[in-house]
Amino acid sequence: MRISARKTRIAVRVAVAATLIGGVAVGTVGTAEAAAPASAPAVTSGYSNSFYGWIAQAQSILAAHGDHVPPAAAIAARAMTESSGNPSAENNWDSNAAAGTPSIGLLQVIQPTFDTYSLPGYSNIWNPVDNIIAAVRYANARYGAFENIAYGTNGY
Repeated sequence: MRISARKTRIAVRVAVAATLIGGVAVGTVGTAEAAAPASAPAVTSGYSNSFYGWIAQAQSILAAHGDHVPPAAAIAARAMTESSGNPSAENNWDSNAAAGTPSIGLLQVIQPTFDTYSLPGYSNIWNPVDNIIAAVRYANARYGAFENIAYGTNGY
């Protein structure tokens, strides 16, 4: 029964991700609250300015940099858990926020972690592509591979 419930939660998250319009979540699955981003998400030509467009662009950049690239489904599942697919999400209530470094963006990265794992030219924590890149690189370094934390229901 537990596996079935997990599959249902993942299916719901993916379904909500599919309803994203212009980077704003229509449904509410997840734990982060919305906050105004520092700047609008920028997307490189050739990728749609959408949830799966951001993921595809980040995957391409990670591959070009020689990083391990997780499947889109893994990134999508983690993003739905962390922010309901909302790149403007900011968590202002957990232990990170209490310490003065709230989790920010699509994959809920704190600024010091983002600064350590972002790539040159991808330095805007509010940009969903930049946020994915830093989060994937962090999880690859910390947990061996992003996929090892992708489908968990707690923070990473």
